[in-house]
Amino acid sequence: MSSKKTRTAGFTLIELVVVIIILGILAVVAAPKFISLTSDSKAAVLESIAGAMESGLDLVHSKAAIEGQETGDGQIEINGVAVPLFNGHPSVEGTDSFDKLNEQVQAWLEIDSVSLTAIEADNDAAPFFIDKSTGLNRIYIFFSEDLSQKKVSFNCHIRYTNLESATGPVVIVETEDC
Repeated sequence: MSSKKTRTAGFTLIELVVVIIILGILAVVAAPKFISLTSDSKAAVLESIAGAMESGLDLVHSKAAIEGQETGDGQIEINGVAVPLFNGHPSVEGTDSFDKLNEQVQAWLEIDSVSLTAIEADNDAAPFFIDKSTGLNRIYIFFSEDLSQKKVSFNCHIRYTNLESATGPVVIVETEDC
């Protein structure tokens, strides 16, 4: 009678260590590329929103011209929302709350956003939030996930400025910190 030895199938310790080392090397190579893709995708989203914003501004200006609100301070109604104007473009009213400003922006720009006060209460309320700089007549659009980093020098946002000059409004996309 012959005796057969049974061998259990499995990996040796050396094989497992080699696999772990290979996975580690792949992670080190792939992680920076993944991080770059995240930044690139956030920048692309901001660019697309800025394009939609510029189209919305053209429509607001056209409606303002039709209603005789093309110069100086004015106001038009869009989708049931009163939108203050300067030279036919949306302006930032210092007395308006963040909630009111968000409502005005949503009237001329279809975006899933909430106000600064709403995002501070619930960071998952929407993917974007609207902020303002009353003194500089600016509207900002930030990613909600960036709330903790938001400050004057944080450059991952869209900035809308209605200049008090003949040049009209300016839309700037800042993506350095995305």
